Amino acid sequence: MKCESFCYNRSLCCTQPTSHITLEEPESPATLPPAESLPSASKTRVVVLGSGWGAVSFIKNLDPEAFGASGPYELVVVSPRNYMLYTPLLPSAVGGVVSEHSIVESIRKIVGEKGTYYEARVTDIDPAARSLTCVKEFCEVCAARKHSGHTEADHTFSLPYDILLCAVGAVNATFGIPGVAEHCWFLKSMEDASRLRRHIRQALKAVEHAALPDTSPEERRKLLSFVVVGGGPTGVETAAELFDLLAEDVARSLPQIKDDVSITLVDGTDSLLGSFHKEIQTYAGEVFHHHGIRLRLGARVTAVHEGHISVKLRDGSSDTVPYGTAIWATGIAMHPLVAKLQARLPAEIQTSRRGLLVDPHLRVLGSRGSIFCLGDAAVTGPPPLAALPPTAQVARQEGEYLAALLCKNRLALREVPDPASDGDLVPLPPRAKPFSYLHLGALAYLGEQKGVMDLPVKTPFLKTLRGYLGAQAWRTLETFMQISPRTRWLVLHDWVRAALFGRNVSDI
Repeated sequence: MKCESFCYNRSLCCTQPTSHITLEEPESPATLPPAESLPSASKTRVVVLGSGWGAVSFIKNLDPEAFGASGPYELVVVSPRNYMLYTPLLPSAVGGVVSEHSIVESIRKIVGEKGTYYEARVTDIDPAARSLTCVKEFCEVCAARKHSGHTEADHTFSLPYDILLCAVGAVNATFGIPGVAEHCWFLKSMEDASRLRRHIRQALKAVEHAALPDTSPEERRKLLSFVVVGGGPTGVETAAELFDLLAEDVARSLPQIKDDVSITLVDGTDSLLGSFHKEIQTYAGEVFHHHGIRLRLGARVTAVHEGHISVKLRDGSSDTVPYGTAIWATGIAMHPLVAKLQARLPAEIQTSRRGLLVDPHLRVLGSRGSIFCLGDAAVTGPPPLAALPPTAQVARQEGEYLAALLCKNRLALREVPDPASDGDLVPLPPRAKPFSYLHLGALAYLGEQKGVMDLPVKTPFLKTLRGYLGAQAWRTLETFMQISPRTRWLVLHDWVRAALFGRNVSDI
């Protein structure tokens, strides 16, 4: 590991090699310049926060001439995560069908020569001063020096901006339900998927223990009970991938315990995939019943305890759902950084509890035009308008739109507000078109080579794709919508490998 790639202040950090860590020769200081030494002030500095769908879509669609050495813009990307993650295939990664490394791409490779990337987390945004407070992560040597006077202050730096794109996403929502954070597994990030994969690896060892003759049937059933909370695409696909894993690979290796395995899906609504066409909702329920996946619909989770989940039913009665492994796959909450920024903006304008309210051009209300927001962090429909769903498809189109908006209109900061545009510091030209979302359909995998696709254009004879055809449409689109040709090839290779040889259940 190169410590200089992680440390901001090299004069205070990682200057002496230790006995167990070998440091390479420092690279040119240009690999991590101080904020003050970034290119000329005559350029408009565009800072992008995040490395998810919205941020990467924006970066990939930038005009190299506009963001090149002779262009009017200077690009800086700041994110603690140095890769872009293809989130729709996280359930498949947990199930062992695709490798985690197949669905990530380096953010440095994506940025390329268009700008500069800092692997750091932003802890504060000052919209009045147009400045960010950033903290570099501690490397191995820095972490060892924490107890000898080397603190986070040595890794903190300020970064001014002219235009800010906030694309930090959202975090898992527990809705204040007791026990969720302590007992449930989440599935929103690669870290979540890795932890869940390790847990399933341990669960498979428990499966081997459950197959021993001295293990009671009750203990065996408890060890082999999986509960997924959430009836949306993530919850449904997680349950489907678990079903495939247990039915195809684990049951083949340990057929004596297949009758003790159970998967239960819990959701507070009356159907699965509530945002899909009614035909798909009905079909998904039928497929899960055929799989033997137990559906506890209309059951609102009130608490999660060790070994069981408390739910409240529609008739007012209470019940419990036992589990050996509980996976929480429902809901998102406002990112802490977004909440900090919202608190600095006019409270009478920023009234949403989910994210930052934006105008039709995705400018944050109350930011005087200098801050744009996209993806899960943005709320696109100020009441009474309906907000767009927090999906990858929406974030991707928003990134494409903002890239075109900046490249075609050459936006620039004005130190003196423009009275013609309500005092905006970054005024938009009158010809600038607002963002318009085009729904391209929705897909979900249901297990056992069955899937669904909610078509964007419906006819009296064809509204959806279901069954084997739906699964192939899902697999094809999830492959070709990958981040890069490299990840596209890796995912395709994983599909073929799993189809021919199955999953590696010894180390999934």
